[in-house]
Amino acid sequence: MTEQQVRELVVSTARAWLGKNERDGSHREIIDLYNAHKPLARGYAVKYTDAWCATFVSAVAIKCGLSDIMPLECGCEAMISLYRSHAVSRWEEDESITPQPGDVVFYDWQDSGSGDDRGAADHVGIVVGTDGSRVYTVEGNSGDSCRENHYAIGYYEILGYGMPQY
Repeated sequence: MTEQQVRELVVSTARAWLGKNERDGSHREIIDLYNAHKPLARGYAVKYTDAWCATFVSAVAIKCGLSDIMPLECGCEAMISLYRSHAVSRWEEDESITPQPGDVVFYDWQDSGSGDDRGAADHVGIVVGTDGSRVYTVEGNSGDSCRENHYAIGYYEILGYGMPQY
C-alpha cells in the first residue's frame, strides 16, 4: 500500500465507528477490540466506564494493523510519551501546522490561549482532513460517542500532533 492508501485506511476505519456511543453500549465494540490485543498497554484492561478517546485511536491502529507505527495506549499523556520516544520523535507540538489525514491530534481543554501550551492532554482524535483553515477529526468519547468535529488550524486548545511514520 502507498502512504496515501494507508492514511485513507485509517480515516475510513475511524469513520466506520461514527455514532458508536455509551448510551446504547455500542462503544463496547471499540473497547473490546483494544482489550483483546496483547500485550495491553500498562497491563490495563479498559473498563466500559473509563474515558475511551485514546482507546479509540489505539483500536483504529489495531484494526488497521498499524500498531508498529501508531503507539497503543489508553491514556493521552502516555500516548504522547510514546510518540516522543521514537528514535526520531514523532511528536509535533506546533499546533499551527496543517496536519495530514491519519495524524493524531491531542487537546488540552484547560489551555488559556495565552502563550505556548504546557498543560496536559485531555483528549485525542484522528485527523480525517483539512481545508486550509480547519482541521476535521473523528474522536472517540466526544460527548460519550464517536463523532466528527472540526477546529481552526492553530486552535489554542490543540496541544500538538502524533505523526505516525506512514
